[in-house]
Amino acid sequence: MSNDYYEARRPSITLPRPGTKFRASAVEPILKEVCHTLVGDRAYVYDEVQPLIKEICSEIQQRVVRLGYGRYKFVTHATITEAVNQGIRIASRGLWDPMTDGYASYTFSTESMHVNVVLYALYWE
Repeated sequence: MSNDYYEARRPSITLPRPGTKFRASAVEPILKEVCHTLVGDRAYVYDEVQPLIKEICSEIQQRVVRLGYGRYKFVTHATITEAVNQGIRIASRGLWDPMTDGYASYTFSTESMHVNVVLYALYWE
């Protein structure tokens, strides 16, 4: 049995409809607000970092989903480091379609820690 019948009936939407394309400018304020709210002026405590990262990512995911980007899948990545006179470089690589995919990022620092959050928006065809 051929899959031609099923392939022909499957709707194919290869580009976001007008007004539904991911906009980093709509997401960056969410990243900023979540970081300021959940991190605030909290001191860096090693044992609290992992739960804090999970909480930050979860809150961002929930808020961004409410924006209504229906055909997008989101990946949220947060990094927290202790601020003790050192630097950090963060890079990522993946398959990307600049016509449909996007990202938003925000970096927040306190006296004792640095927080970097990136949300990747990948269009799901």
